[in-house]
Amino acid sequence: MKLATAARALVGGLTAAAMVLLGPAGSASAATVTVDNATAGRFTASTNWGTSSWSSQKNGADYRFATPYTGGSDAAWFSASIAATGAHLVEVWYPADAGYNDATPFIVATSSGNQTVVVNQRANGGRWVSLGTFTLAAGDRPVVGVSRWTNGTGYVVADAVRITSTSGNPAFALPLPKSALPRSEYDDPHHDYPAIDLPVGTGTRAYAVRAGTVTIINDSSCGQGVNLTGTDGAVYTYCHFSAWSVSNGASVAPGQQLGLTGNTGNSTGPHLHFGIRTGSTRRCPQNFLLALYDGVTPPAATSLPTTGCFYATRSTSEVQPLG
Repeated sequence: MKLATAARALVGGLTAAAMVLLGPAGSASAATVTVDNATAGRFTASTNWGTSSWSSQKNGADYRFATPYTGGSDAAWFSASIAATGAHLVEVWYPADAGYNDATPFIVATSSGNQTVVVNQRANGGRWVSLGTFTLAAGDRPVVGVSRWTNGTGYVVADAVRITSTSGNPAFALPLPKSALPRSEYDDPHHDYPAIDLPVGTGTRAYAVRAGTVTIINDSSCGQGVNLTGTDGAVYTYCHFSAWSVSNGASVAPGQQLGLTGNTGNSTGPHLHFGIRTGSTRRCPQNFLLALYDGVTPPAATSLPTTGCFYATRSTSEVQPLG
């Protein structure tokens, strides 16, 4: 899991420099509403909820906090105007701290009733964290609540929520901003098994290529990464993140940010390692990625080849040592 040549490393460095100037491109546009705890008329909480500006990871000027309580929910609620009934990605922002709650219940008021997602607020602070994709009914009302009813320890925190309509959005997305790399980078061979290394600088946004469910990876090989089990049953692997943008078990939509690229794990330079697996079979992702770049429906994962996308034999003139 490394860059194949010094030239590719140079391309990655130039790309990173360009992104510092231009900023990374976002995913496909969609109707989005963001509600902070200070948004006028959009947040309600009892007097049991205090206000703090202590953490630098806060969204906006401050955030709300409360002690756990097992005698009732006493939820703080974020209200939003939902334009049309349909699928919506729901994300939350909170500062993380070892003294905050490790099992905070977030309540999503879906069209079929309330659903609760438990979040560890000691991790993944200062970024948008996905609760999942839910069907929300049209109307203006409380949509996301933060409950005090938990057996976890530490303050529960309510800071901000972001709700994005995913109805009608594309079924697929590139794993990186399209401006991050030229098309030619998406057909490069991997070093010794079906996969691809995409040379981008640390901090580049990595996106879900399709809808699915996330499993967090954190080991010495992949480093910080995710396995995205797609709705097609295939597993899409992302490695070497510098940070995650989703929580374990989250449901994600195509184009949703999964993390930021980096150099963690078994890696010799910043890049995104990307692989596709059906069952126990590794598949060459190059044709899949080229189709995404061209804006056409990609081939089914099960139809992707298992050979021809990696070096049959390695030499020092072809690739760098593993690492």
